[in-house]
Amino acid sequence: MKIKEKPIWNFKTKAAAQSSTRSVASSRTFDTIIDEPIERGGTNEGPMPVELVMAGLAGCTHVIANKLAAHHGTSFDAMDIDILTTMDSRGTRLIEPIDIPFPKVTINIAVETSGPEEAINRVMMDLRHHCAVSKMLQQSGTEVVEKWTVNGIAQPVFEMS
Repeated sequence: MKIKEKPIWNFKTKAAAQSSTRSVASSRTFDTIIDEPIERGGTNEGPMPVELVMAGLAGCTHVIANKLAAHHGTSFDAMDIDILTTMDSRGTRLIEPIDIPFPKVTINIAVETSGPEEAINRVMMDLRHHCAVSKMLQQSGTEVVEKWTVNGIAQPVFEMS
């Protein structure tokens, strides 16, 4: 049975601090440990908050690319996503407030598909407009670059800022 999603909906995430660097966030029935590395005063028991943002970007990219593929009448047989993030940590290090903490994020998306070229091109063109995490980063001033490789062949680069 397919559930009809509402266009506007609310969801809840709760978090409890367990130390000055470690917290546990709960979403639905899932708990996520968030922590800093030892060299930043943490216990290294989970990803840093900024790493979770990028994990969210990877997950959103995966889900939306597959939804777009289905929408355009194709599918992916495999998908790997690697993200390279440039972070200006002056704000988090309390040196000075900054406007754009992530000046540039590069998303490397490698897919395998037997789908038609036109459908794959539509997915590549549309993704930047539909991934909520990418849109959030773009709207904050981050330069978001998508580098697609389809069946081992590099595609033109998409840059959004």
